[in-house]
Amino acid sequence: MSQPPASSFRIAFFDCDSTLTTIEGIDELARLTGQYEPIADLTRRAMDGEIKLEEVFAARLDLLRPTRADLRRIAQAYRETVVPDAKETIAALRFAGCEVYLVSGGLLLAVQEFARSLGLPGRNVRAVPIEFDQLAGKWWRYDLDRYGGNPDERYLSLPPTPLIETQGKRTILQDLSGAEKRTLLVGDGITDLEARDAVKLFVGFGGVVPRERVAREADVFIAASRLAALVPLALSKEDAARLRGTAHAPVLQRGLEDIEQGLVTFHDKPTR
Repeated sequence: MSQPPASSFRIAFFDCDSTLTTIEGIDELARLTGQYEPIADLTRRAMDGEIKLEEVFAARLDLLRPTRADLRRIAQAYRETVVPDAKETIAALRFAGCEVYLVSGGLLLAVQEFARSLGLPGRNVRAVPIEFDQLAGKWWRYDLDRYGGNPDERYLSLPPTPLIETQGKRTILQDLSGAEKRTLLVGDGITDLEARDAVKLFVGFGGVVPRERVAREADVFIAASRLAALVPLALSKEDAARLRGTAHAPVLQRGLEDIEQGLVTFHDKPTR
């Protein structure tokens, strides 16, 4: 009996830092305040699984105390360091009928603004919200708020959120997936790897920071510096064929080339 044709994945979840962009937002905040080395070391240790994320998240923010203006600078830094083919990959998946979400341990205001530049609406973003001191700076200058709030408002506190916990992404992914089983997650870090049980396929991305454990344990691992390989990985042959002759055909072709060149490793036999 012949096998039925494989279906495309219907929901794709993307991490943000070191997956869609080549930087870690919290580290860039640290550069702004001259505290890069100690903050970057904490970030690296959390992403490599040496310490739990929840142990360092609030501590980093207490040290940095960012303003709204700082988060706008981080959003701009995200846009300037976007991973090659990130925007094109997301556009191709959405064209083929895949719902795309950005689920990140980054700070919500910066991540949402970056997501919009990738063509994703704010409702498709889950990241870490923070509370600001609304009486900071010239709070009475309403004309300063026209770009999204008083730029001088400074970090005050961190509301509860699963995304500051090492295994918190799993909860978010399960809630967003609902009854849909054709789901995949793309990410570079241990927090992404810890959430793999919540999706059908976990794709590790090592194009920015190749983490040894992620490369070893991911269902599929992309070693290319770009995300194009995700397009043929996520789509059935039938849906991929629909991209031919459209503006999305080039990213599909680049993805196929990366697979053919051995830049994608399959640790679990693909179903297609």
